[in-house]
Amino acid sequence: MVPDIARGMTRGRMFRALLGAAALAFHALSFAGEVAVSVAMELELQAFVSNPAGSGRHDDNFAVSLEPDFRGDFDDGNTLWRFVPFGRWDSRDPERRHGDIREMYLLHVMDDWEFLAGVSKVFWGVAESRHLVDIINQTDHLEGIDGEDKLGQPMLSVGRSFGQSTLTFYVLPGFRERAFLSADSPLSLPFAVSDDPLYESGKGRDHMDFAVRFSGYRDVLDYGVSWFRGTSREAGFVPGMDGRLRPFYPQIEQFGLDLQITTESWLWKFEAIRRTFGHRAAGDDFTAAVGGFEYSFYGLRDGLFDLGLLAELHYDSRDDSGTILFQDDVFLGMRFGFTDVEGTEILAGTVIDLKDGSQSLRVEGSRRMFNNARLGLEAQSFFNVDPGNASYGLRNSDYALLSLKWYF
Repeated sequence: MVPDIARGMTRGRMFRALLGAAALAFHALSFAGEVAVSVAMELELQAFVSNPAGSGRHDDNFAVSLEPDFRGDFDDGNTLWRFVPFGRWDSRDPERRHGDIREMYLLHVMDDWEFLAGVSKVFWGVAESRHLVDIINQTDHLEGIDGEDKLGQPMLSVGRSFGQSTLTFYVLPGFRERAFLSADSPLSLPFAVSDDPLYESGKGRDHMDFAVRFSGYRDVLDYGVSWFRGTSREAGFVPGMDGRLRPFYPQIEQFGLDLQITTESWLWKFEAIRRTFGHRAAGDDFTAAVGGFEYSFYGLRDGLFDLGLLAELHYDSRDDSGTILFQDDVFLGMRFGFTDVEGTEILAGTVIDLKDGSQSLRVEGSRRMFNNARLGLEAQSFFNVDPGNASYGLRNSDYALLSLKWYF
């Protein structure tokens, strides 16, 4: 099994040089001092419960993943290194049999400065139901449809702290394409996708992207202001000669804002972006936002659990409900945090389209087991889905996923 990131390395000289230098450094550093090693191994059993008879799509599958984590430091702790490979095997879907380098970087800290080189993951955002401003890393769609899993991104970054604020610059060589599930997966797109993508930039996946973020906090306010210019992480689709649709990655510029206000039991959250395209033919400029709150009740039932109530409203200026999720939707949810020694957690939420009434319900839960393992449950259902809604292709894709993850 060859990781997708390794296949992509042959397309970009800078990508090869960056990754090769990091690999040599890690090889040398592994003998330079003490290395901390941890391993996460996860078993998954996924069952689809609403596939129509004769659809030809499989209704269950088993999968296993492995994610080692190697860490170390030198130079009196001022320079740190980390290497996190990831691999998954799936019993049914060959597309999910994949590997990736999630992290492989050197980080040097000097006074108020931080310098990072290698492959890393960067998260931006505060909202629960959708992370609009989170754009550095490509989504690992093979790992789930919620968009939470990300591919490692080659980068050079420089950060400078100013008291309660931080300014960080990113140079991002080596674009990561989005992988798509095979056609017989119930969670796949409702059309055949080509593995030969198109790019607006003549440099293709070798286009150099740039980003800047200024973030910090003031009293009860946490804030982030970001800018990105480069290849869009989201793909559009254009007809191909073989009848399949080819992913198309345009050039974009995006400004982002995320805010969170914390006051006692209240969390107020807001994210907004303004995205523009280099050429109108590549897409229409648009504005999108999500905002809402989480209110927490603590120590309910004589301290048995805490309860959080969540509500978020979504807006997207594009007038195309057939291809765009979260255009005019509301998210309502509940978060349970139990005070047992097993750390049981449950999050349940529903997204409702305010225009056509389409709904999706998602439940996530986890509980510690055997001191070094965690049992997880994930379930999602789609109902009352309007034929004109972007989620219509998932209307028969209700599923439940049971996982057990060991930490060594």
